Amino acid sequence: MEHDDAILGSLTAVPSDLLTIIVPTRNEAQNILPLLRRLAAALPHVPIEVLFVDDSTDNTSDVITQVALQFSFPVRVIVRPPQRRNGLSGAVVEGFQAAQGTWLCVMDADLQHPPEVLPALLARAQEARADIVVGSRKADIFGPLGLSRKRAMTSQLLTLLARAWFPRLLKNVSDPLTGLFLLRRAALNTAVLRPDGFKILLEILIRCPGLRVSEVHFDFASRHEGESKADFQEGMRFFRHLLRLRLTANQSFPRLVAVALGSLLLDVVAFAWLYPRVDVPFWLTAVFLAELIILLRFAATEHWVLGRGHAIPGWPSLRRFWLTNQISLFAGRLPLLYLLLYRWQWPVLMAIALAVLLESALRYALSEQWVFSRRGMTMWQPGVYRYDIHGLLRLESQTPLPELAHFATPEPLPHVDVQIRIDRLGTPSPQPGAITYSEGLSRFGFGLAVMPGAAYTEVVISPLLAHSPYALYKSVLEPVVRWELVRRGAALTYGAAVARQGQALLFVPEQDRGKTAVALRAAQAGYAFLGDEFVILTADGQVYGFPKPITVTAEVLRATAVATYLGRRERFKLWLRHGLYGRGARTAGLRLSRGRWPVATLNLLWQRLLAPPKRAVSALLPQVIIAKQATLAELILLREGDGKEMAVVLPDALDWVCTRQDAVQGFPPYNLLLLSLGQNDGADWRAVEHAIIRRALTCVTTRTVTQGDGIEIGDWSVEIREPISPMANLHSPLSSP
Repeated sequence: MEHDDAILGSLTAVPSDLLTIIVPTRNEAQNILPLLRRLAAALPHVPIEVLFVDDSTDNTSDVITQVALQFSFPVRVIVRPPQRRNGLSGAVVEGFQAAQGTWLCVMDADLQHPPEVLPALLARAQEARADIVVGSRKADIFGPLGLSRKRAMTSQLLTLLARAWFPRLLKNVSDPLTGLFLLRRAALNTAVLRPDGFKILLEILIRCPGLRVSEVHFDFASRHEGESKADFQEGMRFFRHLLRLRLTANQSFPRLVAVALGSLLLDVVAFAWLYPRVDVPFWLTAVFLAELIILLRFAATEHWVLGRGHAIPGWPSLRRFWLTNQISLFAGRLPLLYLLLYRWQWPVLMAIALAVLLESALRYALSEQWVFSRRGMTMWQPGVYRYDIHGLLRLESQTPLPELAHFATPEPLPHVDVQIRIDRLGTPSPQPGAITYSEGLSRFGFGLAVMPGAAYTEVVISPLLAHSPYALYKSVLEPVVRWELVRRGAALTYGAAVARQGQALLFVPEQDRGKTAVALRAAQAGYAFLGDEFVILTADGQVYGFPKPITVTAEVLRATAVATYLGRRERFKLWLRHGLYGRGARTAGLRLSRGRWPVATLNLLWQRLLAPPKRAVSALLPQVIIAKQATLAELILLREGDGKEMAVVLPDALDWVCTRQDAVQGFPPYNLLLLSLGQNDGADWRAVEHAIIRRALTCVTTRTVTQGDGIEIGDWSVEIREPISPMANLHSPLSSP
């Protein structure tokens, strides 16, 4: 065979959704046939072509030629002569240039990348509208599973080195050194690539910033046949390539290093010269010089290194720069200087040099959003938690969601509609089409990126947000769930609901009070429980249960038999926590958010210190029956004030419910997400939500209840009746009391 592109198989026309699978090979003859067979089995209905780029010294290319005719899809091979063999990365780039597909998938021939994961990569790319989908190897603290301990630790070390040099560009990828990934051909610019070595994905992520990235985790298999090509020489080649990337990917990097080294030297020399000559405390000298050099370093960075060519020039950037330096100065340099100069009696020059060096390391950690922890340094993979909400909406999360615990399932989901992923290194980077929110505190604060798609939405969150699951649900996922349900013809409707004999009562209060006590009291009376804050309504009047954990208030404890199931200590803890999470605290927080305070972050920290007073309804009422679905029979409006039950005109009742629906709010970015998600698909989804609710309520009996006589339920007087058939009110625009 000549050293050229040999086409094996016929290509009469190129399908618009063709997937080109690029397989670089070097002495992989024994793996070719098993690989092609598994690809054919894994992708029977996907138009594919397989393109081998061969640098072998054995008969691999001849084997490809012989077995290719056994398959219905095109198989091609590029046999590269010795002078063109510039490593695996170079082979892949040649494959990119010769590929004909809309999607390009890179994988190894040794079957450590299972072909069976390719449909998941392709589905994720299409659903998430991603430019690149990374096949992330599952790993532990030692490195990728499936490798020998030595190779795994080497891979982990190289990953750590790459992350340390490119913390921002690699922050959305858990495994930047994997060899399995899929990318959109239109998003790739091969002209900017300078391949060298065997880690082509790293080259793409660094040279082509701004790609929309998603991930699929897979089990890295053991090698099928042949030998690994990774050795010490390849490791050194990787290190040289990494250094070249660092120096060329960012043209201002050498100047940035010069400014850092110059300011460090000036800091040390100035303190060592000034400290013995002035009669002031050491800390005053250190602070004065540090503040002066901070301003000089910022001016040099702003005007010489960056030329003001960055996203946030001027005062906002100076403010962040100054605050970061204050933390490192007072938390790092001054305490250490005190120990070195006064406790240990070090010479001034040595003391200030060490203090400045350590402070610089701390400042780098803060400014580059890097924390030296096991989870930050390794390819740690979090768990997977799955939730199936009545088959209407399916979520997969890397952090548990106690608010959706009722819908948890251990079984793999047939389809994921919403995925929650943790950015382990800080605030998720803005990606094309994403809705982002950050309070500028990196991994120490509230940050997220929501990437909505036609059939799949990805939510990437900061680590602190991942550890505050109640805030994560209320501030982020609730608006996402509302939007996703509307797109599926359902509405997450504000109100409490109970059911009996398949017919449901829906309670909607005038203010945010009373409905939980009413629902629990009804549950004690033998009604099945559907939800105390929200339920899911469909336009045909079906009510689906949405039993979130209940916020235990003093009203709930007083009005129901819940207290009989709780010990005195537990009741006191819940009472105390509710006092700290009451309406006053919530109202104050919402007011502060309008003044641009980092309220969302403060809310996360508060919840980590003291969890909200929430308990599952089954923990409060062990005998409770939780209903899955019922037909809406009656709407009961809980009105403030004195009086008794009264009729209400249907249009007024509908306006009441929709007004209360719009009044639902949470801490930022709740309202931002509601607004941005609606703008994403170009439709007024809030109007669609109202339409679903109005249509569901059109043919049900409606009444209002105010304080007065009847069965005591907290501060409410509500008579729990037998539900009335929804057919009873079909011909009456007025409710029946």
